Amino acid sequence: MRIVAPPAALALALAALAFVLAWTAPLRAQGVDVTASLDADEIELGDTVTYTLQATSTTGESPSDPRLAPPAGFTVVDTSASPTHMVSIINGQRSDRHGLTASWRLSAGRLGTFTIGPASVAIGGARKSGSAQRVTVVPPGQGKPRPRRPGRQPFDPFGGGSPFDPFKGLFPGMDDEPADPFGGIGTDPKLALETARAPTAFLHATVDKTRAVVGEQVTLTVYLYEDIRARQGRPTDVHEATATDFVKRSLVQDETRAVHVGNAMVGGRPWSVKLVRKNALFPIKTGRLSIAPMSLTLSHLRVGLRESETLYVDVSEPPVANRPAGYQIGDTGDFSLSATTAPRSVDQHGAVGVTVELRGSGNMPATLPTPEIAGVEWLEPQTVDSLGPVSNDKFGGTRTFSYVVRLQKDGAIDLGEIRLPYFDPQTRTYEIARAALGIVQVAKGHARDAGGEVAETLLPDLPPPRAALEGKRAEAFLTERPIYWAALFGSPLACVAAIALTGAVRRARERRANAAPSPERVARERRAEAEAALKRDDGKAAAAAVARALEAELFASTGVNVRGTSGEGAVRELVDAGVTEATARAAMQLASECEDARFSPAGVEIEAARALWRRAKEVLGAVAAHAPSPSSAPPRSPSRRSDPE
Repeated sequence: MRIVAPPAALALALAALAFVLAWTAPLRAQGVDVTASLDADEIELGDTVTYTLQATSTTGESPSDPRLAPPAGFTVVDTSASPTHMVSIINGQRSDRHGLTASWRLSAGRLGTFTIGPASVAIGGARKSGSAQRVTVVPPGQGKPRPRRPGRQPFDPFGGGSPFDPFKGLFPGMDDEPADPFGGIGTDPKLALETARAPTAFLHATVDKTRAVVGEQVTLTVYLYEDIRARQGRPTDVHEATATDFVKRSLVQDETRAVHVGNAMVGGRPWSVKLVRKNALFPIKTGRLSIAPMSLTLSHLRVGLRESETLYVDVSEPPVANRPAGYQIGDTGDFSLSATTAPRSVDQHGAVGVTVELRGSGNMPATLPTPEIAGVEWLEPQTVDSLGPVSNDKFGGTRTFSYVVRLQKDGAIDLGEIRLPYFDPQTRTYEIARAALGIVQVAKGHARDAGGEVAETLLPDLPPPRAALEGKRAEAFLTERPIYWAALFGSPLACVAAIALTGAVRRARERRANAAPSPERVARERRAEAEAALKRDDGKAAAAAVARALEAELFASTGVNVRGTSGEGAVRELVDAGVTEATARAAMQLASECEDARFSPAGVEIEAARALWRRAKEVLGAVAAHAPSPSSAPPRSPSRRSDPE
């Protein structure tokens, strides 16, 4: 017998089935969680960024088949996928979690802002997508430090932040602790090194460029790496990195303390990194120039002297092509000029003030070329500097020149403009900074006679001067005056005394001339002066004293006065006096370094002056070992035999 369900019953069954399906669908959707993240929102061109997709399912179905389409300009260099299955029983309740963690490492090949993703996974015949992520690609060297990447916490069997941690949510406030592969120590890949230069601690020096032109800034950075597991101490006996062929300017506010800048992986282990020096170096000549190591002593247990590397920079002149007229080698940077002139009207033979402000970054010129105009006289300016670190680790600021300009002719005088040709190392082109000075109206007139001015009357209430003295004495004969007899008998005696005094003065002068100090005595005095100057803190005075001592010692040992001579000429004379050519060139090189340090606008560190004195004593010892005494040396011209002082 067939039983046919009535239409009303069939409709009721279908409605119940639809209700069950509609009620279970949200439950199935609620059992799937897909999240996506990037390990950085800004990277440099050529760097990589990692897109991570994490899918979790509690529906009994496992996520699979992760997919990601990279955006234009990005290349996938590595992929990985890790499926997981976690079973947990809490209070007799069993729960299963199926998960999949997929990551794509992409390399950036274009500049701009890009959208990565969304990536997706397959779950139960459908695909579930994570969120899209945005990343900005900037030029090399302009990126910000990369954020710390999450890693495994010590003693965490679930991988630090794993979604399958069965204890997650049981202890509020403990689920969001940052994970780090070194127990909370983040590392900066830019500071990473392949191997450590020394155990426990070491110095590491870098320059931002190895090729430059004269006057172009080279940034020297010195880091102190210290093993995190070792006891850290305070550096002592610090010796700066000398760069005799550069003008050095500091780019940090306080050089007495090291600043912690991060941590780095060195040889597979984390190290603490401190910035100890950052200097702007401006080369002053061409060639392969060296930067000596910086050294210090650490008070760690069994840690002594540590030195940084010796660095080299190849320096050349700016290109000759398109070089403007008036360009001075070394004027390198990015500059601008502004000027003010006051007053704008003045009498003939009067003066106006011209203030020129030089602003920019780079090797700031010490002087400016002034216009040459007939009847206009420019006096030496007063200079005020406001220099120091500026943006992007550049050295610069403002240098203000205050001139007094005398105007000797009348009429409307156009002072012209001040032009500063310079070489811009960023664009590798020549530029010219200009500042117009304007026109000054000069009224015709004559210079005021200072002697024609009427002196101001002082104390006007005083009585007028007397024309004659009261109480005039009676006239007397000349022979009755004592002055007569004094003149009569004193004149011969005065003549005799004058003759005797003249002879005594002449003989005293001859004795002083004949008793002039010997070159050896002058050398000893100059040596003592140098030793005394090196005990003080004035580096320039010490460098000048070292230069005088070196010249006096060379004169005493060889009879050759090297002051005021060219390097090659002095070398030839020293070789003729019996000094080896190598020693002679070393002596003249040292004399040149002393003069450079003596007139360096940046000043001279006292340690640099002491280093010059140590080298000077070595050179003088070599000179004394090879050169004969001045008495046995062949005679020289009087100009070369004179005392260097």
